[in-house]
Amino acid sequence: MPPWSIIKLDGTLGAHAAAWDALNQRQFQSNPMLDSRFVDGLLRHFGDGSERLCVLEADGEPQAMCLLRPKALGVWTTFLPAQAQIGPVLISDARQVRPLIRRLPGVVGQIDFLCHDPAFGTVTVPASSDHGAQEHALTMSIRLDGDFESYWTRRSKQLQKNIRRYERRLDEDKLPVRFVSVTDPDAISATVDRYAALESKGWKGMEGTAIGRDNVQGRFYDEVLSTFCSSGGATAYELWFGDQLAASRLAIASTQMLVILKTTYDEAFEKYAPGRLLLRSVVEHAFKSFPGGVIEFYTDANPDQLSWSTDQRWIEHVSVYRSDLAATLIPVANTLRKAILPTPDYLAEHGPQRKVEVLYHPSQFSPDLHKLFALAEKEDFHCGVAWYSNLTDAVFADHAGVRFYVLRQGEQAIAVLPVQIVKHSRVKQVESLSNYYTALYAPALAPGLKARDLVPLLRAALHAHAPVASLRFAPMDRQSRPYRLLLGGLRDAGLAPFEFFCFVNWHLAAFDDWASYLAGRHGSLRNTIKRQGKKFTHDGGTLELIQGGTELDRGIEAYEQVYAHSWKKPEPYPAFVPGLARTCAASGWLRLGVAWIDGKPVAAQIWIVANGKASIYKLAYDEDYKSYAPGTLLTALLMQHVMEEDQVLEVDYLIGDDPYKQAWMNRRRERWGIVAYNPRTLSGALGMCQEALARPLKSIITRLRDMFGLDRGNPPESAVTQ
Repeated sequence: MPPWSIIKLDGTLGAHAAAWDALNQRQFQSNPMLDSRFVDGLLRHFGDGSERLCVLEADGEPQAMCLLRPKALGVWTTFLPAQAQIGPVLISDARQVRPLIRRLPGVVGQIDFLCHDPAFGTVTVPASSDHGAQEHALTMSIRLDGDFESYWTRRSKQLQKNIRRYERRLDEDKLPVRFVSVTDPDAISATVDRYAALESKGWKGMEGTAIGRDNVQGRFYDEVLSTFCSSGGATAYELWFGDQLAASRLAIASTQMLVILKTTYDEAFEKYAPGRLLLRSVVEHAFKSFPGGVIEFYTDANPDQLSWSTDQRWIEHVSVYRSDLAATLIPVANTLRKAILPTPDYLAEHGPQRKVEVLYHPSQFSPDLHKLFALAEKEDFHCGVAWYSNLTDAVFADHAGVRFYVLRQGEQAIAVLPVQIVKHSRVKQVESLSNYYTALYAPALAPGLKARDLVPLLRAALHAHAPVASLRFAPMDRQSRPYRLLLGGLRDAGLAPFEFFCFVNWHLAAFDDWASYLAGRHGSLRNTIKRQGKKFTHDGGTLELIQGGTELDRGIEAYEQVYAHSWKKPEPYPAFVPGLARTCAASGWLRLGVAWIDGKPVAAQIWIVANGKASIYKLAYDEDYKSYAPGTLLTALLMQHVMEEDQVLEVDYLIGDDPYKQAWMNRRRERWGIVAYNPRTLSGALGMCQEALARPLKSIITRLRDMFGLDRGNPPESAVTQ
């Protein structure tokens, strides 16, 4: 790969602007916020001379470009004034980043790509451990496909009702309404002045953050809009009530993309919601002006704003490190530094409306908590109230350390962290409320939360049981949002988190129907089902499916009888599985299959079907009847049922890399966990240092084993086994 060039700028992109725009057009859809005119405005008004243009060329043509500046010793970061909602980074191949780190002046261990938009560039390599990402803002967009009427009819009934109500109020108060779209270069400066005057009347004016003619913000927006206007790429949208400006939006655009830069409204007209009325007019206007295009808002959208969107995604802060060793040691060093500094009060940031409460059993849950857990349960049954109720009663009934830490916004629960407090070698540890019965764990989270929102919950657990050396959460879906938020929240809480592998999970996805699925299985499995099925039936065997009702107790008794005659160890908590079966039957989730021969149960399986997924939870067979392959026959029965009757989208074998699971499934993935050490305790600091030293050593050993062919490895997640 050719080397990067590091160029000192003289206040603008200068002669490199044309190449920058060509790359933006070629690879990044001519995003207006990455346009050289916008970037030059940032450099002129907010640059301090430390910015460097980094350019990677091949065959005389730029392949990647970005603007960076030094942040601290060994750390560089994106040039990102507050007026830029995404970083000026044009990198589409993450493999280009590490060579850039090595090319920057001095010994650089880390680049922080702030406000990285994953829809417009890539700075990390999947499955690599040389980076860390944290969600920053939930942005939104509106695809301008079709016409406005079709878009509007797909909005929520509540949104449509609200807009009609505001329009009715205007009619009742006889306020004339006028929507204006200003694109004239000679008139755009006046719209910026009007915008500044309107914004200065509101809360931003009181805080001193409003734009104005006499501050750098006003000069920046005036210049950028005037420059874009000269080529038809800027618009000021205004909503007037009579002769008074009620709301204003400033925007820049390319051929197929409109980006909203700023928005404000007159708070004196709040009862008419002029900002919402203006937005409706802007969207309607955009459907005509940018057909087939998109409106990008680049905002931290709240639920009301999201109701207007057709798409949403997270803008991230991403740190990319020089090596895997740096990715381990630098965050640890930062954690140690933060440990000696005063910690911010995250609850105080939100005032009295945010508070943490502690509950001890699901029976104490209020209706809003049930609603929050119901959202989590849609992702997996392990995350709902039904699961935690049975787990707490059957497993943790005598455990004094069960806690449900609840974060409330006013009276509304927005996050719940189910944990247990345990002692290992006289050292306290906070762990997820899970054990070997748990195939997936996740906190219950309201939409739109950020990592820092979890800090009060984590600190509440730390302080209530101090001194706590570490926190451990497992098993989790490493690709899930709760995992990413928890990982970021632990960092924000001043802890040192490390990820660890838990187990392999085989699952079945992307299938059509039972017949085609079975035809795609290995011939030996099909032959077993056909041959042993005939033998089983000939010798008096029958298969039964129980979902609840009067047959439930008989089914549970049959399962326990089979389990007692199987190869498996006795259940350490005998009440758990029967309780789970009854809980699932009450919700309509239970699929209990039993194989009988002459009235004797010889195999039994418990499947849980919830929210489009069938989870194979428990299975056993009597070894004296192994020759009939009753487990295989039961699996075939249940598989056919969940495909044809339940019409599930996924079948999950939960825990384990057993060969027989691979025969039925077609995809492999992994479950991971997080252990976070508290550097403010001696045990936590020692654990953190041990982890930081052991992991690079393990990585080196792994590379050596791979180099000499000592490891065969496992198939990747996307691997398919027939």
